[in-house]
Amino acid sequence: MSVFRTAAILALIAQPLLADEVWDTDMGPIVYQAEEAGTAIFTFTNVDAYPATLIIPGLAGNYDNRSTHDAMWIGQGSGECGTFMSRSGVGESSQWGRARLVFDKPAYPTSMTVVLGFCMDEPHIVLRGEIR
Repeated sequence: MSVFRTAAILALIAQPLLADEVWDTDMGPIVYQAEEAGTAIFTFTNVDAYPATLIIPGLAGNYDNRSTHDAMWIGQGSGECGTFMSRSGVGESSQWGRARLVFDKPAYPTSMTVVLGFCMDEPHIVLRGEIR
């Protein structure tokens, strides 16, 4: 086996599988669902009990240099925003807002805190996520 092949296999083993990153909150699990063009996509249950998606630019593939990350979220229930946001698989929604993720440690695995806001308001709703 070549050195490059061995290095490639070790690199794959060292990184977590996306769906293996799950955090438990009082509202249910937050799941690292996918990566799209450098953006990490997490799914969770919003504070109103509807499914929602966190969209975190720049986090995709980052397993060892995490800190505070600004994000957006979009939900599936009726919302209070005066404008609509859309995302593939979610459609148009007036339930969306800004979010901030704060990881406890820079490297996987680590717990985190997610702070959500509605529309363009400053995030203020705290969800504590404990790594499984």
